[in-house]
Amino acid sequence: MLMLKLSRNGRSATLLIEILMIVIGINVALWFESWFQDLQDAEIEERYLADLRDDLLTDIENLDIVIRSGEAKSQQVAQFIDLMPTISDLSPEKQAQAIYTPPNYQFFVPSDFTYRSMQESGDFRLLRNAEIKKSVLRLDRRHKDIALLQKNFLQAIDDGYIPLMMNRFDIATMSVTDPTLLQDQLFRNYFLYTKQDTDTMVVLYRLARSQSEELLALIEEELAE
Repeated sequence: MLMLKLSRNGRSATLLIEILMIVIGINVALWFESWFQDLQDAEIEERYLADLRDDLLTDIENLDIVIRSGEAKSQQVAQFIDLMPTISDLSPEKQAQAIYTPPNYQFFVPSDFTYRSMQESGDFRLLRNAEIKKSVLRLDRRHKDIALLQKNFLQAIDDGYIPLMMNRFDIATMSVTDPTLLQDQLFRNYFLYTKQDTDTMVVLYRLARSQSEELLALIEEELAE
């Protein structure tokens, strides 16, 4: 009886050890898998951060261009607004320049391919720095505000100003065919509208540039660690 009991106890101990080894093996495997996944995620995150940095550098360069262009256009429109009372007396070349000023625009299109890819793939969660994630989302909202304003301005020009101009201006000879165009109240109001929207766009461009620089600094700091 004693030997049988000892034999049973031995088998139980062996079984317990085997179960314990299996549990430890599973836990080690799960830990290793988690560690390897974290390592992969960190590498993917670093690539995304580098791509976001490159996008921001491109955006800042493009924003500088549209800011300068917008400021120059605003000044030009302001000059023609001042000349409106005597616009009929200007040379045909100057009149043509004035007429082509409102529809002459240079818009900003963000380099957001990396951000869109992260959102569509679900990889945006890989960004561990909460401040970077918040800054990316804030900048995206700014880009949407800019896109909406640009779209509305373009639609107003295409739907209202261009038809008004095309009916009374000869593009081939670059001359006004109907002098009443220059006195038309709607025509003149488009210059005020263009000035207002251009100034607003420049303000938004500057805000986007500032936010882009702040986000760029956060990303470069994260990549340096």
